[in-house]
Amino acid sequence: MSYVKDFATHAKQLEILEERGLKVSDKAAARRILSRENYYALIDGYKEPFLEHDIALNPYGREQYQEGSEFSHIYALHRFDRKLRLLLLNDLLKFEKNIKSKVAYRFSEKFKSTDSFLDPNHYSPESRHHHERDRIISTLANLIKSHKKRDKVRYPAIREFYDKHKNVPLWVLVNFLSLGQITHFYAVIDEDLRERIAGDFAEEYSNEYGSVRLKASDLDAILHIVFPYRNKSAHEEVLYRFHLPHPLELGELESVLNKDKGSLSGATVFSVISLLKMVLAKEDYELFAEDLEKIVKELEASVPVRPFEKIMKDAGFGGAEWK
Repeated sequence: MSYVKDFATHAKQLEILEERGLKVSDKAAARRILSRENYYALIDGYKEPFLEHDIALNPYGREQYQEGSEFSHIYALHRFDRKLRLLLLNDLLKFEKNIKSKVAYRFSEKFKSTDSFLDPNHYSPESRHHHERDRIISTLANLIKSHKKRDKVRYPAIREFYDKHKNVPLWVLVNFLSLGQITHFYAVIDEDLRERIAGDFAEEYSNEYGSVRLKASDLDAILHIVFPYRNKSAHEEVLYRFHLPHPLELGELESVLNKDKGSLSGATVFSVISLLKMVLAKEDYELFAEDLEKIVKELEASVPVRPFEKIMKDAGFGGAEWK
């Protein structure tokens, strides 16, 4: 049996796949797909649910496809994952905008002086936060400093605001911080502010679904989970089976969302989808849920039952109800 180690033409790549039991009905279409998508990214990224792991059918553990598996099935999963990334990224960006707005508003409300965010005394007094606090202050200071210069600037909007007002407030700067940076910012501000911001999310959720309480530690957990998914979604990486390596204790959030105990702790795609309900407007979440259901049904119609169930399990769904 041949294996792809060195360069192989698209025709040879398809020949190797057929040797491993994968049916390629339309070779011309398959070659066009490989020329666009890259063999490694497509096949190595999405072959797993279609491989035969039953020892009775594959006693030597070779790379062998399940009976009935087709090239089109792998490509259908690849398309599903791309749609999932775009769908998830769109709503993660809404959450990102939401938390940036709340953090800037509450911090500026409490500390009203110009450049108050550059004062270390306006952050958590706990020594374990000092290193990250100093990094955040340095990042904000450098954003302002770099845009005072008269040479080329990265963010013209910061320059324009500075030229007009001679300072740049936090509610402007947060728009140019990454989700990772705003996550760290939220972690190192004082506990009163942290609880107030978590309370803002709880109030919005309560107004649309029913009364809940959200603690700062709960919002920490949500951020810890969604941050890597936001980055994964922004790049052409396999998303549907990605999960954080270390489970999180999310008992209270599972209770609020009426999920089974432990169903969110694996930090899977299912976890992220469920947690988004806590931090998005109800209208946005319902539209997101409709679009997600549509692409899941498209996938179900495009692949055999056995790999579909494996895909859903890898994404954290199983038989769980996510709506």
